[in-house]
Amino acid sequence: MLSSKDFLLILALLLFSSLTAQNYHAINGSSYAGSLAPATNPASIVHVPYAWDISPLAVQLKHSTNAIKINNLSLLSSPSNTEIVSQNGLAKRFVLANQDIRLLNARINLNANAAIAFGANFRNYLSATTGRSNWQDSISSLADFLKININHSPLSAEISAATWAELYATYAQTFISEPNRLVNGGITLKLNRALAGGYARAQGLSYTPIAGVTAPAFLLTSGSLEYGYSANIDTFNSNIGAATKRSVLMNTAYSSWSADIGVEYIWLADEDKDEWGPFAYNSKLGISLMDVGFNKYRQGSRGRLAVAGKAGVTDALIESSFSSVGSLGDFNDSLAIISNSVSGLSGNFVVYQPTRLLINFDQHIVHNFFINIELAIPILSLLTKKAFVLKDMNLLAITPRWELKNVGVYLPILFNNRKQLWVGAALKLGPVLLGTHNLGNLFSKNTMHTGGGYIAITIRPWGKKNKQATLPQDKVPARVTRNLECPK
Repeated sequence: MLSSKDFLLILALLLFSSLTAQNYHAINGSSYAGSLAPATNPASIVHVPYAWDISPLAVQLKHSTNAIKINNLSLLSSPSNTEIVSQNGLAKRFVLANQDIRLLNARINLNANAAIAFGANFRNYLSATTGRSNWQDSISSLADFLKININHSPLSAEISAATWAELYATYAQTFISEPNRLVNGGITLKLNRALAGGYARAQGLSYTPIAGVTAPAFLLTSGSLEYGYSANIDTFNSNIGAATKRSVLMNTAYSSWSADIGVEYIWLADEDKDEWGPFAYNSKLGISLMDVGFNKYRQGSRGRLAVAGKAGVTDALIESSFSSVGSLGDFNDSLAIISNSVSGLSGNFVVYQPTRLLINFDQHIVHNFFINIELAIPILSLLTKKAFVLKDMNLLAITPRWELKNVGVYLPILFNNRKQLWVGAALKLGPVLLGTHNLGNLFSKNTMHTGGGYIAITIRPWGKKNKQATLPQDKVPARVTRNLECPK
């Protein structure tokens, strides 16, 4: 049986262990994004006003759900009166979350026309959605739920979760260098280690009322349920020591490759507008295809595919069969009672990474004030419904920013693909960037179920002069020969 520590470790792996730098919204399009920039566009590491930078640690998390609501809690309040309540009404419910931990990410200029970046990341995504259904907090039995959803049958739900570690290397260079424009391109290759994953899918769950009874009662008529998880989680059912469990967890994980590719077109500033250094620009357009790849897992021993259709399966039988479930083994036994057929799963399964097209436009307004617009378009989730695809919640981000090398103020306005509008904020002081996705997490006591935040530490060259000044002049792009002093 799983111990409580084992259960918490699995939960952490699947839900909260790690998210990605495309969610450090404050620095979208910024020339100071540095070693965090490859996670939005690998081409954006070239036109940077310093020769190198290192991010020894960055952590970001984001989550959103319309299934529950958290009241009487904010980041600035005591949790003593916290209340978690269900959200009533007719809706397609969802839980979306992604987190990342970035370790020792670095960016280095090879010369004025090329740069590399590399590092290690731990990443996690959770995507759970349901079909349209009604929920009321007055529901006390399965029959109550089925009664108010008779017109919304068949019911459906799906969940995908994956946690992986990745080592990445990015190369980018300038392909076109002219007095008024630059065109950069870049590619990132990532070696992934699939640490833990799982999925579940319920489809076509249909039922009919039972006639001639005094209280509402229903018969399950059709549908299927499939769920699987990575085999390394079975390790936690054994009696081996914690250190051995962690070792097995890592050593039995599959490896895979993924990639990012991007281009960046920069309209450089005119001579009379170039007041803050040779890296000034009027506009910048970036287009990138991110997270092209998947994570592969070996099926765990308790995954199942169950098909409904067995005669006499009523809501009362379903409730009684699952009333004393205390483990996944118990759940499988109960599932066999109500199913027409149940089969174990074998072989491997894959969970596709959240492949998406990012379009980023950055506009210099005046002095050190900019506005950035980023649009995220999912690719795989639009093309197929059969595969297990992780879903990123980003859709549109508009970020005004005032920024110098060592200080910055940011106000990201986020509209996600679940039609939620968040206003975030971030502050950069020296090497530290600290931000929140949703200011409501600070100042409201009923928004903690949506939002998140991030913190990143980025170390840059100190001193007044850019290291690129030591490069031979024939290696410096035409637009960057006049003055190699960094912006203050």
